[in-house]
Amino acid sequence: MKQLRKHPRVDTLGNQQRSSAVRWGRMVYLGLLSTLGASLVYYLVGETVVLSLEGTVLRDRAAVDAAYVGKVTEVFVKEGEKVEAGAPLARIESFDMVRQLADLNYRGGELAIREEQVRSRITHVNSVKPLAERSALESRRTVEKFDAVIDRGIVSSITRNDAIRGNVDAADKLAELTVQEQTANAELEVIGSALRDSANAAAQLARIYDDGYIRAPVKGVIGANVPLLGQVVKVGDQLMQVNGGKSYLLAYLPDQYLFSIHDGMAVSVDGAGHSVRGEVEEILAVADALPAEFQNMFRPRDRSRLVRISLPDGQPFAVTQKVTVRGCVMGLCWVK
Repeated sequence: MKQLRKHPRVDTLGNQQRSSAVRWGRMVYLGLLSTLGASLVYYLVGETVVLSLEGTVLRDRAAVDAAYVGKVTEVFVKEGEKVEAGAPLARIESFDMVRQLADLNYRGGELAIREEQVRSRITHVNSVKPLAERSALESRRTVEKFDAVIDRGIVSSITRNDAIRGNVDAADKLAELTVQEQTANAELEVIGSALRDSANAAAQLARIYDDGYIRAPVKGVIGANVPLLGQVVKVGDQLMQVNGGKSYLLAYLPDQYLFSIHDGMAVSVDGAGHSVRGEVEEILAVADALPAEFQNMFRPRDRSRLVRISLPDGQPFAVTQKVTVRGCVMGLCWVK
């Protein structure tokens, strides 16, 4: 009898199957309803007890800007390419820079010619001045001798006056040569200073222009924006960015946490199927408006403080990739 009771009755088989299906359907429905309710509760208040930060992976960036007006004639890199410091990124032709370099070189040539002319004048003065000094000395001695014998009547007053005039002429010539020498030396000093300034300016401008080559300021990865061939750029236009240095991420830190987040705290950084260990470096003293994808649709648009989290070397995330920071519930953290 017991074995017979284990077999379902044929006349009630359909009712039993429908009862079983209803029971399973009810369980699935309750499970989905519970999941939806739990998700809604987490969406509304979960971030107060669970560490779940949204952030963006970044690297220290170096902007490559145009230092002069010109046209892009060559581009040597593409987006995402790794480059070494000093590697050529692009080339820009600039008529203004070429003209300025030519003007500075021409000005330097003029100053060099002027310097040689002044040196020649100084050389001439130096060669004539000893003779003028000798002439002035001898004429003065002659006048002194005439003054000593003028009372004896040996020398006439006319001869004495001629000697005095000769002495005055010799002294005047010597004074003129002395002034020319001093003026020429001062002029030579000014020309030398101007020539050095011109040469330094030309060398600095040549270094800036570098024959039109734009080079990477640091080792890193080329950003998403690369100039186009034929593009005309102005001073200050950003040509591209080089993402170099150590990777980190900036995450948005809500203000309603029921536990503290501190420097040195270990966290888990997840994104695109990868997970790495990160460490809170600093809670920045700035607040930023959350992007639209980070906003809670059930709350007013708000701003949030930023936290900087360091990432290990060789981390798998791309620059500007969106990631999630986890690792704590009610202050209990499992990331070591």
